[in-house]
Amino acid sequence: MSPGIIWLRRVFTDSHFFFALKVLLAMSSLLLPGWWLEQVPAAVTLALGAMAGALSEVDQGPKGRLRHLLLSLLCFFSAITGVSWLIDSPWLFGPLLVFTTFTLVLLGAWGPTAGSLGFGTLLVSIYAMQGHADSPYFWYQPLLLTLGAAWYGLLSWLVLLAWPYKQVHEQLAQCYFALSRYLLEKSRFFDSPEEQHQHLRHGLAQLNIQLVNALESTKQMLNRRIQGHDKQDAELGRLLALYLLVQDMHERAASSHYSYRQLNQDLNQVNVLAGYQTLLVELGEACYRLGYAILTHNAYQHSKRIAWELSALQDQLDYSHLKRHYPRSLLSPMKFLSRNMEHLHQALLRAQDLTRRQTPPEANQVELARPPRQPFWPKLKALLHPNSILFRHGVRLGLCFALGYTLIASLELERGYWILLTILFVCQPSFSATRKRLVQRTLGTLGGLLAGVPLLYLFPSVGAQIIVLLLCNFVFFTQVKIYYSWAVGFVTLFVLLAFNLLGSGQEPIFLPRLFDTLAGCAMAFIAVWFIWPDWQRRHLPRLMADAMEANANYLAAIARQFERGRDDELDYRLPRKQAHLADNQLALAWQNIRVEPVPKHWLNLCFDIAYRNHALLSYLSTLGAHRIHSEVLTDTPVQQLVARLQASAKALRSGEELPAYSPLTTTSTDSDDEWVILTHQLLSHITLLVNDLYQLARGFQQQAPAEDAAAG
Repeated sequence: MSPGIIWLRRVFTDSHFFFALKVLLAMSSLLLPGWWLEQVPAAVTLALGAMAGALSEVDQGPKGRLRHLLLSLLCFFSAITGVSWLIDSPWLFGPLLVFTTFTLVLLGAWGPTAGSLGFGTLLVSIYAMQGHADSPYFWYQPLLLTLGAAWYGLLSWLVLLAWPYKQVHEQLAQCYFALSRYLLEKSRFFDSPEEQHQHLRHGLAQLNIQLVNALESTKQMLNRRIQGHDKQDAELGRLLALYLLVQDMHERAASSHYSYRQLNQDLNQVNVLAGYQTLLVELGEACYRLGYAILTHNAYQHSKRIAWELSALQDQLDYSHLKRHYPRSLLSPMKFLSRNMEHLHQALLRAQDLTRRQTPPEANQVELARPPRQPFWPKLKALLHPNSILFRHGVRLGLCFALGYTLIASLELERGYWILLTILFVCQPSFSATRKRLVQRTLGTLGGLLAGVPLLYLFPSVGAQIIVLLLCNFVFFTQVKIYYSWAVGFVTLFVLLAFNLLGSGQEPIFLPRLFDTLAGCAMAFIAVWFIWPDWQRRHLPRLMADAMEANANYLAAIARQFERGRDDELDYRLPRKQAHLADNQLALAWQNIRVEPVPKHWLNLCFDIAYRNHALLSYLSTLGAHRIHSEVLTDTPVQQLVARLQASAKALRSGEELPAYSPLTTTSTDSDDEWVILTHQLLSHITLLVNDLYQLARGFQQQAPAEDAAAG
């Protein structure tokens, strides 16, 4: 296959590029005929509707996508009609805008589909406000904006019918890409000095966030495809089997068999360490090739070098042992580490057969976890409470819109609704996310405005502006999930050109739009700082309790596997997933708390908790990776560890003071059995980490009241 064909296949299988291509096709089919028919304002209004439809699109199967499209069109038409009807009555329009904004934000509690619908409705409403001055008739914007969204939705639905599993392929490939990055980063432990290990641990925790999020997104996509299928087809079965495979590989990749710091001291053999590193690199690169094969719908070709390197590593380890007579406390974990890599190798061979369609998938009847459905009224009651994150965000966004609309009405800014558009994109549920968006939005808007002024003079013709508008829209959708600042710059240019073509071309644009952007950013920042600020420090007790309880459930699930035999049923996979999700939340909390105005000791405390919890999860993953029914797992220490973790979680949630329990003790063994040696070492590491986490929780509880009193 020629390099050009390979490049084209790679480009068209890139999810961002393909999404941008769909939007480009929809907008081109609206703008170019409108230009030819000399109906440019109508065509631009249709294109803005298509833009709102694209931004509110969510992944679903064909039936679900069609239902979502029809509901979206109904909401869009109703919202735009309401704007056209009431915008000239500020005293009625303002309160209704605030109430509707609050209600649409709360829709996010019913899942990403409802949340996306609420966001899209707000977005198209603001487009209608900004274009109201150029609307010649009452029905003009409700009809055209809704038709534009309908045209994009229909086109996207037809693409989905043609390639129903395309997005699943893309998301599943991201899982293997994330696993590849994780393995490559982990390989650096074998040749890095001790002072870099903490930095590497932090990097691994961040990569684990990406990997777990990719796994969760893939599971949700598969669940949406599985629903309504009485009998799964072969393609869906293969995708499900590859998803379960990467879950198992993740557990093996996340495992820690020995302290890397101690390993570099005890296993003073450069060739063996280099062998482990080379093998991890090879496995990481193999995972990337597998992800690429899934993405491009090709067969994966497994490298024959990995089997040879596994054999060579084992020979080198045996030879080094004969020369130096390493103690069994070192040799046993190294042997199990080699077995772990052998299992990764076998998993890749299994993936090779699945992608070649040589092996029928065995995962057709596997059950995937689904969140339990909560009754409507209890869920709504919990949502309408100040402790709810969405409730706080809805109040903040509603008040921001109230302040922004008051400014627009009092200064009679006919085209000042850009302020509301900026608030919508900048104001996020958390302080850290808002601060990040604020900088990105300001820089991107400033760049777009600086580029827009000369472009309007260089390309005064309508045709040239339409071409530039289409290019800006295409680049925006390719970059919005990768480089948000760049994306904002291009979408700013897109909206400027769009409203310029609608009829406001004679008015100055640079200073008014810059004022609108700065005003919107300032309002959003003030809101997240003063209105129920969502400081991550306040969530630490709950996040730590979630992590400790999830680790306890994971350890208990591992122990059950030793009792009844290894399997990958839901009652094992669900606790494992919950443990990783809880670990991710702690790592994200530490990331967010770094940009919040908190004393340094809170930052250090959050780091210590996240660091030790991730290390604990790594040792639990090792036990889970080697769970074998024929082997023995010491029962008494496991029960004590589970009980201590559960008691800590319960106390943290209830706010009760943690009792001063004596630390759990570790045991040693004189056994020569490799498995006994490994489990005693792992349980010793786990015990020490549980003791550390328990003391950190007690220290946190002692510091929290004083801090909260000072904050109050």
